[in-house]
Amino acid sequence: MQTHSPNIFFKVAAIALAIGLFPGSPSVRAEEPSKGFLPNFVGLGVGMTPEYSGSDDYIWGAAPGLYYQFKDSNRFIEWYGPILDINLLDSPTWQVGPIFSLQFGRSDVDDKVVARLSDVDNTVQGGIIVSYIYNNFEGIPWRFRVGAQVMGDLGDVYSGANSSLWANFWFPISHKAVVGVGGGASWVSSSYNQAYYGITPKDSRASGLPIFNPGGGLTQWYAWPAVVVQITPEWYAGAGLLYQRISGDAADSPIVKRGDANQLSGGVGVGYAWK
Repeated sequence: MQTHSPNIFFKVAAIALAIGLFPGSPSVRAEEPSKGFLPNFVGLGVGMTPEYSGSDDYIWGAAPGLYYQFKDSNRFIEWYGPILDINLLDSPTWQVGPIFSLQFGRSDVDDKVVARLSDVDNTVQGGIIVSYIYNNFEGIPWRFRVGAQVMGDLGDVYSGANSSLWANFWFPISHKAVVGVGGGASWVSSSYNQAYYGITPKDSRASGLPIFNPGGGLTQWYAWPAVVVQITPEWYAGAGLLYQRISGDAADSPIVKRGDANQLSGGVGVGYAWK
């Protein structure tokens, strides 16, 4: 997941998706394995994250979260910030379905030099997500999920693919709290990198930054820890940190060199859960 937007709503999306709103109940009953490790929930996360990918300026923002598993089925829908995905399989372990992401552009940033670059328009990405989910209900419950997704631009900002591999692991530390850890990496097309990290001759003349034409490949890797605490039978609170490292050609971008290739986000969230 990448943060390329000055828009406040998107800035905490990484937090909401990866850490802020994931109330895996440590008190799931072993006789209800068909329901899975997660209850249905809605919530809100707030946090701080870089203004755009590669920036060393930070901004506060908020984003919603939702997880809903359909009755008598393993199919589910999850929505975190600008990212929505659906599981079309009635399988307790496999997810296959569409994924959509509202990817904001870059404009009106604080860095006076980067602000002279051409604006990057908002766009919508769409693709497919595949994941394997294992819920352990024997003894101490825990949840493991590993997955991959491939998306492309449904607009006209870039061509090619934006793909990711990721995994996460959740386990209880008490009857009221669970801890999660996870990480992943993203690979993108050269067109994607050019849109968000490149410097055209026109932009070079306007900003004074050197012309830069990045190739594709590994563009970032990330890792995060989080904790979620059950406040009441229905209400949960969570907090966590997300570390992202911009890599490959993107890390050599003059945009990133003006800022920082090491990106840190942090946030808290609350969620209302039901079965």
